[in-house]
Amino acid sequence: MVSPFVSRLGSNYCPTDEEILEINPLLVEPTLRLKGLDDEITKLQKAIDKLAEERSRVAAYVEAHKALISPVRRLPLDIIQELFLACLPTHRNCVMSASEAPVLLGRVCSSWRAISHTTPRLWSNLHVVEPLQNLADPTSASFEEKVARRLEITQTWLGRSGQCPLSISLQSAPDGTSPTGSPTTSMQFMETLVSFAQRWQHIQFTAPRSLLWKVMSHFDAEVPLLESVTFHNQGHNRLRSS
Repeated sequence: MVSPFVSRLGSNYCPTDEEILEINPLLVEPTLRLKGLDDEITKLQKAIDKLAEERSRVAAYVEAHKALISPVRRLPLDIIQELFLACLPTHRNCVMSASEAPVLLGRVCSSWRAISHTTPRLWSNLHVVEPLQNLADPTSASFEEKVARRLEITQTWLGRSGQCPLSISLQSAPDGTSPTGSPTTSMQFMETLVSFAQRWQHIQFTAPRSLLWKVMSHFDAEVPLLESVTFHNQGHNRLRSS
């Protein structure tokens, strides 16, 4: 389409009344053609959308069946367990995080969750960090709920370890005794961990000195598997190691 106004297009030129009368007829045929193209594009887009929808259904069918015959599904249980164990950190104990093994492994599928939960060695090491209390609201119910939840996870985690020797580290909150004189959350975590003392192999506790002495002075559990112990006074250097 050749326009006699090509030199004026894209500029700030203001056409005269006579030129406007000349321009309007030039737009009739292109406007009709534009509408025709829009209608054709709409028609083709509907066809493309229909094909895309069908493609999605076919692709889902193919992928579902490919997954069914995936080689990983045919791996022996012991191989899968060894692969899971290879996912654990080697330089520290495992943490309670959904973004790391072993918790992450159980979020892939129900089958992997069942395998991970029944592989004791995956749960034989744990790093426990106590929740911090909101000093602005020391009686906050949410804090109590968080403590209870973390104690429950600790119990469940170590309970899955079967009879495996345990490697445990604890980072307690930097507090002492509550104003009422009741046991602190640190003592609650200590008591939970002490219940597994018969299977302790390596332990490392970071807690206030007073709490460490209190726990150890009343400690009467047998620790036949124990190989190393490290105590850190909260906020200070290592207190004792053996």
